[in-house]
Amino acid sequence: MNEKESRVDQSPANKPRSSGWKSWIRQVLGIAISLVCLVLVFRRVDFDALKVALVEFRWHFLAIGLLSLAIDYAVRIERWTVMLRAAGAQVRTRQCIAPFLGSITLNNVLPLRAGDLVRALVFPSAIGVSRVTATASLVFERLIDLLTLLISLGIGLLISPMPLPQWVGKTVMVVAVVGAAALAIIVIFGRPLLALLEWVAQRFDRAGTNVIAKLVRVAASLIEQLSAMGSGRTIARVVLLSAIVWAGEAGLFWAMFQGLDLPAGYASALMVMAIATLSTLVPSSPGYVGPFHLAAFAAVRALGGTDAQAASFAVLSHLSLWLPTTVAGGIAILLNPKLFAAGARDRLPG
Repeated sequence: MNEKESRVDQSPANKPRSSGWKSWIRQVLGIAISLVCLVLVFRRVDFDALKVALVEFRWHFLAIGLLSLAIDYAVRIERWTVMLRAAGAQVRTRQCIAPFLGSITLNNVLPLRAGDLVRALVFPSAIGVSRVTATASLVFERLIDLLTLLISLGIGLLISPMPLPQWVGKTVMVVAVVGAAALAIIVIFGRPLLALLEWVAQRFDRAGTNVIAKLVRVAASLIEQLSAMGSGRTIARVVLLSAIVWAGEAGLFWAMFQGLDLPAGYASALMVMAIATLSTLVPSSPGYVGPFHLAAFAAVRALGGTDAQAASFAVLSHLSLWLPTTVAGGIAILLNPKLFAAGARDRLPG
């Protein structure tokens, strides 16, 4: 009986309990961080002044900002298509619209960036792309975005009058070097890494640990796909498209500046956009509520804006980013129910 009980205790059926607790703890921690950030933003704000700032907002600039955001996301979809094609997937841009926008909506409303997981593991089946290829494209996309954001932040630091602590510049440089090194390793040393991983997998095969050997080969497939996306021509196209993506998003921030009559130019918009976007890496509630607001508020205050202007900017810029993308992705999911149906049918790893 004791042996059976120990087997039950170690069975996979008990693992979801521990993973469920961990997920619950992460969600509670994220909500707590969001609340703390929101308190830090609004504790000093005069709400009468905030109301005046919102009432006096020049709303025609919002239309300009939303147009810039629409260009941003259209180019994001094209960029993802380019990455998938580079890895050998036979897809068209229009096929990628629904899964991409759908994943953004899920990121906006679900915790732990669940939309990224769904785009990597569930949606690919609907467009005939393997899960490994979709996962590799997501990793590649994140690396390129990180580097582009850091470059945007660096340009803003050089041109914008906003003073920032010296440690910020050093941190930006360190993260940029690490990101560039990771990308270079994948692109330049892809083949040697593949050979090394295959050698490791064979050793595990001989040792009888086939599960580990399979995992090593999945990692090798991921690196192979990343290497394919890292060809010189593809990188050039992806970098160019990424520049347009983040220039478009900075356009929304610039429009918010103009609407609030803040004396800040496009270089400042680039920097604030980079700071606010990088803040979403901090665990928080769904939709990045809290860290985004605190980062945007602090950046606008550093530019010389009042508390009311900074709070208005934080609220309006977040809402302008969150609402249109959530609605667009929700419509895309409703019009394409097969996105989830295909993922449910395909239980085998890509």
